[in-house]
Amino acid sequence: MDNLLPLLQKCILFKNKTPAEIEQLLSKTNYRIDSFKENEIVFSPLQTADKTGIILSGTVDVQKLFPAGKVVIIERKKSPDLIGGSSIFSRLEHYPDTVFASKPCEILFLLKSELLALFALDKDFMSNFLESVSNSTLILKHKIGILSLDSIQEKIAGFLIHNTKHDNKANDSNPVTLPFSKKAWAEYMNVSRTSLSRELRILEREGIISFEKRKIEIRNWDSLVKILSL
Repeated sequence: MDNLLPLLQKCILFKNKTPAEIEQLLSKTNYRIDSFKENEIVFSPLQTADKTGIILSGTVDVQKLFPAGKVVIIERKKSPDLIGGSSIFSRLEHYPDTVFASKPCEILFLLKSELLALFALDKDFMSNFLESVSNSTLILKHKIGILSLDSIQEKIAGFLIHNTKHDNKANDSNPVTLPFSKKAWAEYMNVSRTSLSRELRILEREGIISFEKRKIEIRNWDSLVKILSL
């Protein structure tokens, strides 16, 4: 419990809570902590959407799997993010997407009934949960916006501009650190890895960006913004 409380303090559900307050809330609920190996499924569309999870360690990918075998990464989440929160109170009986461990992870699970009990006990806890679901909705809206762009360069520009503003780094001297590999980034934007690498090299030759591994530095902010207005 002593190691668990500092982790949960960082989770949005327990925002502004002291370790003692978190421990008191947990004492009134039945939670479970499970471990997952890399590539092991956490949630799937075959499972009843009856619980949410808090990532204690590791990372998970939220994926949409299509019948032809195509995979689109909707979101990557890590500690102390919440997973499954927007599903359990929807009209859907099952989880809409597949969530799997992209790295070995530990997840604390709370059943829907336990969440409802915590909502009744603590209004701040309920408010924090709603904030988390709202944030996930905004991320999905951004994802849809990226997918709706026509060219790969537009998708790259849209992604970098959004992440720069999201991190409050509205200048070109701060690099954007990708939350995933270029392969996963290509899947996120629904393009091939080869095409993504080609367009990144073009943008680098034009002096708009520079990149090394997962770090991308925006060297010409105005030119990057102009790509979206062409």
